Amino acid sequence: MSDRPVGDMAAERPDAWAEDVVAGLEAARAAERALAEALRPAMSLKEEKAQRRAEAVRAAAMGLGPEGCASAAGVSTRLLASWRAEDPVFDAALSAARSLAYVHDVVPDVAANPAVLRVALDAILSGVPFVSAGALVGAKRDAFYRLRRGNPRLGALFGAAQNARRRTMPPARKKKAELKGYRLVRIDAPKASRADPVR
Repeated sequence: MSDRPVGDMAAERPDAWAEDVVAGLEAARAAERALAEALRPAMSLKEEKAQRRAEAVRAAAMGLGPEGCASAAGVSTRLLASWRAEDPVFDAALSAARSLAYVHDVVPDVAANPAVLRVALDAILSGVPFVSAGALVGAKRDAFYRLRRGNPRLGALFGAAQNARRRTMPPARKKKAELKGYRLVRIDAPKASRADPVR
């Protein structure tokens, strides 16, 4: 990351600034993975699940819905629902966190809440398409596109996250993502099979 003040770079060169910010997010994600790997021999599945549940509760405290909470925890919405159904204490914690956000007017607005913006950027870095990342944080498709076009800094951040994802995508997936349109395939009629002679 650059040593220049963030405000200067964001105003003068938003693309370079955004690349620095996204590189910082990627470095933080890599550090988290490294810490988890260092603890892997000692960390049980139960402890990992508790950590993921804590991330979901934190996301709920930001006002995010089930999709955003699941994304922040790194699990599917279905698995989050399963956890809620099987663990009434976790379900109550998630509901209380959402209530806390509501009472204190915490809006899950990607344009005003840095924690929510980070959830959206992390989702894009994980391979979630841009529009789906917006849905995770409660932004409607048109509003999310308008936000990207209307705010140069956010547009640069989203673009930098998408570029970073493309760079880390495996070559086979890159090729598949680059294929556009239809591929015509010729299917020949199966050859008529001859009946076996009766013996």
